[in-house]
Amino acid sequence: MKKSLLILLMLITQITITAQNNSVDDKLLAFKNSYQEESIGKYAQSILTLMKVYDKHSDDYLINLRLGWLNYLNKDYDTSIKYYNKAIQIAGNNSIEAFLGLTLPLSAKSDWDAVKELYNKILDLDENNYTANLRLGQIYLNDENYLNAKVYLSKVQELYPGDYEANLSLAWALYYLGDKSSARELFINVLTLSPGDQSALEGLKLVE
Repeated sequence: MKKSLLILLMLITQITITAQNNSVDDKLLAFKNSYQEESIGKYAQSILTLMKVYDKHSDDYLINLRLGWLNYLNKDYDTSIKYYNKAIQIAGNNSIEAFLGLTLPLSAKSDWDAVKELYNKILDLDENNYTANLRLGQIYLNDENYLNAKVYLSKVQELYPGDYEANLSLAWALYYLGDKSSARELFINVLTLSPGDQSALEGLKLVE
């Protein structure tokens, strides 16, 4: 009786391991095919490929993150938001990667208040985050809130003094704040990094 029970337990264990391995194999194959379909612009097919295995992996961070990305590419922004939020939830609200992903469909929907809120959440986790500081500064720049723009863009330019976007965005913020001397220096930096840049040439004319 004990021997029969032991054999039964071994069989159950083997079946469980086999099922788990098959599930992992299905996921890996789905991701592989999904990448190939994405590479040729077949976003809807790439999504469908992952959805075929989604029920088995609905609590998997990577599959939700990828579905957020693919639905964004497919311009289904509401569905993209749903999957990015699921990825964030799975990661315990600590994934900067997923927060950054979520800004994409929200930006496409022009929901700038939600985008700013997300960038601030990222900065709570990583105060020197390049993307959050740069994009938040650029949002304030577009809103003509030049003082706030300067705060975030100055941080990026200080940490990445050779960055094209940081130099150009901060140059314009400083120009509108009346600091033409500092703006001129940054416009020259931009032209050093990107010779012939039209925005920097325009700015340089204004500060001469």
